[in-house]
Amino acid sequence: MKRIELHYGGSKYTIPNRDLGDVRKEITEAMSSGTPHWLEANSGEGILEPAYLLITAGIPIAVVDVMATVSTD
Repeated sequence: MKRIELHYGGSKYTIPNRDLGDVRKEITEAMSSGTPHWLEANSGEGILEPAYLLITAGIPIAVVDVMATVSTD
């Protein structure tokens, strides 16, 4: 299972079933285009709700590959 965690606006969001490189590429392309872009993610725990994060200049975002630190033992 793949899962990326985003830290955006003081909250955590997740994107399932995508690679870190894929998400970083989408964000980089959005920033390079100069046009605001909505990145789809999930909000909440248990019952997830769709969230759309605005990717544009001046809005900090952190992308974390949480599966990279999960033990497979």
